[in-house]
Amino acid sequence: MEHTDKSPIILKYSMPDGSLAAEMVRLSGGMFTRVDDAGELVSEVEVSDFTIGRYVVTFERYDRFAQATGRKLPGASGWGRRSRPIMKVSWYDATAYAQWLSDMTGADFRLPTEAEWEIACRAGTKTDYSFGENITQAQANFNRTNNKTMPVGSYQPNSLGVYEMHGNVWEWCSDWYDKYPTGKVKDPKGPDNGSYRVLRGGSWFVNAWLTRSASRACDEPGERDHSRGFRLAGS
Repeated sequence: MEHTDKSPIILKYSMPDGSLAAEMVRLSGGMFTRVDDAGELVSEVEVSDFTIGRYVVTFERYDRFAQATGRKLPGASGWGRRSRPIMKVSWYDATAYAQWLSDMTGADFRLPTEAEWEIACRAGTKTDYSFGENITQAQANFNRTNNKTMPVGSYQPNSLGVYEMHGNVWEWCSDWYDKYPTGKVKDPKGPDNGSYRVLRGGSWFVNAWLTRSASRACDEPGERDHSRGFRLAGS
């Protein structure tokens, strides 16, 4: 693991062969107010320190895992692979990748909780987007502007140094989907069981409303779609 001297704090993890395994941003945690789609206050959430992927996992990184474990390579819809966000992966695929990368590096990778994802996306803001009350197509990939995903790093990061949390691909979170708990909660991890897993961030395919910091969606954990990807989190 390599620490840079810049702010934000970037942690770089290496594979046994010395190649880059993951690039994570160290976040100090904090508090934010959860609201529902009607803008109504639901709860005050406190999140402990954690790390989150600077970018979503790319085809280049995921393909290495698939080849090493004998998995079928996900399709890319003819858009290109390498630095584009992985897609057509299930929640199970995403968690298997996190476990494999943990085994390869000795680090502790996982999917972010929904609360961790939101605090990383908000980057200290209380607005609909980390960039303000509105978002433009120069800031994120949404509403079929490009009719496909864009390579990671194509847009400016938020103030925490995290890229493309609005749009591009929906991101799997670790939580089962359900109504939020009310009141003050610390490090919520969602319900113990359910039928659907949480997705966050919107995608290249959906409108701006669905890419808001507070917007949430869900799907069956075994579902694979051309707008589903993920990023890593860690302790």
